[in-house]
Amino acid sequence: MDGEYEILVYEHNSMYDSHDASSANVVDVFLETCRKYVNPEYVNQNYTEFHSSSRFVSYADRSGNDKPMLVILIGIITDEMLVAIEDGLKKLYVHYCEDCGKEMVFLRTGVLVCNKC
Repeated sequence: MDGEYEILVYEHNSMYDSHDASSANVVDVFLETCRKYVNPEYVNQNYTEFHSSSRFVSYADRSGNDKPMLVILIGIITDEMLVAIEDGLKKLYVHYCEDCGKEMVFLRTGVLVCNKC
C-alpha cells in the first residue's frame, strides 16, 4: 500500500464520497476535496478542526451547519506532506484581487478590499 492513499468524506456519520490518490498528487487531491466539502465560502476557518498522525489527516466542519462534513486522508503521512497540507488549508482562506493578484483584506464591515487597487 506504500504510495497509495484513500480520501474519505463523511456527512454527519455516513460515508458521502471517496477518492483514491497516488503519492504524486495526494496533497492536491486532498486540498481540493477539502475545498469542495468544507468550503471556505460557507465555513469560517475558526469553525474547522484539523488532526493528523503518521497514518491519517482529517479536516472537519465544526460550524454547526446542517451538513457537517469530515474529510479524511488515509496513508503514510510524511512531514513534508503535513507541512504542504497545513499551508494549503491556510491558503484556502486567503483571497486575492482579480485585478492585481495581491492579497485582499477584510474591513471591520466584512467587506473584502485590495490594499493596492
